Amino acid sequence: MGIPHLRKHLEPYAQRGAIQPSSLVIDGPALAYHILNLCRMKTIKNSPFEQPTYELLSRTTLEWLDRVRSCGLTISTIFFDGYLPTSKTHERTKRLMKTSKELQGFHRKFVNGLTQGRPGWNSNRKIGLFPEAQPSQSGVSPPPPAFFVPSIIDTLRQSEQYASLTTVVPGEADVFCAQYVREHGGTVLTSDSDLLVHNLGPNGSVVFFSDMECNPVGTEITGLQFKSADICERLSLQPEDGLSCLAFELVIDPHITLEQAVSKAKSKYSVGAYPGAHKEFTEQYLSPETGSQIPVEASVMLDPRISEIVLRCRDERPAMYLPFLLDSPTRTSAWESSKDIRQLAYAILQTVTESPIPTVAEFRRLDQPSAGTPVKVPPISEVEMDAAVLEDVLSSIIKAVKNSKAVWMTLSVYQDIVMTTSQGKVQPLSLKVLQQAVDEKLDTTSWESVHFLAQCQATYYSLRMLQQIMQHAASQGKGLSPALKELQDCLTKLPSLPDFPTIFNFPEMLQLIIDNKGLSCLTRICADQDDMVPQLEAIMQPKKQAKSNKRKNSQEPEARPRSNNPFALLDAEC
Repeated sequence: MGIPHLRKHLEPYAQRGAIQPSSLVIDGPALAYHILNLCRMKTIKNSPFEQPTYELLSRTTLEWLDRVRSCGLTISTIFFDGYLPTSKTHERTKRLMKTSKELQGFHRKFVNGLTQGRPGWNSNRKIGLFPEAQPSQSGVSPPPPAFFVPSIIDTLRQSEQYASLTTVVPGEADVFCAQYVREHGGTVLTSDSDLLVHNLGPNGSVVFFSDMECNPVGTEITGLQFKSADICERLSLQPEDGLSCLAFELVIDPHITLEQAVSKAKSKYSVGAYPGAHKEFTEQYLSPETGSQIPVEASVMLDPRISEIVLRCRDERPAMYLPFLLDSPTRTSAWESSKDIRQLAYAILQTVTESPIPTVAEFRRLDQPSAGTPVKVPPISEVEMDAAVLEDVLSSIIKAVKNSKAVWMTLSVYQDIVMTTSQGKVQPLSLKVLQQAVDEKLDTTSWESVHFLAQCQATYYSLRMLQQIMQHAASQGKGLSPALKELQDCLTKLPSLPDFPTIFNFPEMLQLIIDNKGLSCLTRICADQDDMVPQLEAIMQPKKQAKSNKRKNSQEPEARPRSNNPFALLDAEC
């Protein structure tokens, strides 16, 4: 996650020039964030409506990699994190608190509604792959698209050129990048100065994405190349651990000069003064923690964070770091409404561990240091029943709404209704937003709309978690129970990440519920929830009533305008 000032100190000892045809090893998370920053250039930074779409991010990733290859460079492998060591827990908590605080600041600044973007801004936008000015991010801005890293991974896995090169590893990507070049030689492309600390061997080097340039005709890529062996030689440091000792001195005192740090590194001053801290520091590079307790079949494609909970499920208290959503800090986390889906996913992991998992600590928004939100995991004896209940709801929706895209939005509304009822509240946010959509008064810049959108995204992704964890469980040789198989069949049409609801398509996604009898279906499956049925019927009723009144009294003054919304034709039953 970066050593203070290390890169800046070593820049004079790096070599600028054409990157020679060699084996390139790409730090996947760093690549994803580099592409994100490229796509954010020239945008209105404080408008989520100008955030890059998943389609734009995926297309730009392939174009960037293709450009690198067209310059004669060979991409050997692309590694993505699939597990982060427990030593990073404190740093991850700090980052999550920082992101949560930034979201609160963003909400305060735009409490009355979000900033609109320019019409059609994301449509077919051409991105500069090697701009002269490097992208920067400053000021109050929304969080990045929640699922952009797994979306890019999906794109690479579906690419004929890059599928075989892309791997989600059971550890940190930088560790596997360093090991690869140490054994095979080559250059690591990254944004993380931690790579300079690793032992890269006699023929390993590092190039940072921000240092890369492409000539005007697109035939040669140049960059500042950090060759570990050469730098150690020029600084008279031991090639085996010289840069590691230098980095440790900067960790102990980030304000010392390079000359002072080199002098201390040679004598291993801080190594002797702080043996415990040095041992902890070097372990993350020399013997990093990996999650290899449970093998993951190569055929099972897991997202990084899902991979981590799969690999951590035997921990005493497994943790799940959920993707960070743009939701309202004044409301319960958008992840709450779909918690029961994730509880089922965690429960299924017990078929792999063959031992109970009492709770999983979920990390969502975080205002203060915390061990996460404890989520109770149902015992394995309840998996069949819970799976059957969810499958029954899904099957009812699938049968009723016909349109496969409307299924998942209707389920998202159902999840919100169930949560609202369980909390003893009266009006679900989902029904309030749907009423606005029916009345053609939906404001997609409002925090109500934004928050329910985040709940829908959370429901979709929770189903994706459930789907991938079932695939993993099935791959462990024991197969799935009949109820789980039926549920797995229901999830076969779950949309891919680019087809998840977004701030760009949310009105159309809501309309899917309205146009495909989603509301009348919800009236049926919520029949046992007395407070909800009248609200659902009230959303459906006004349009019909207005039309009926118009027929009875054509002379009625100030009649409401006739709507083009086909919702008035919906039946009351599924």
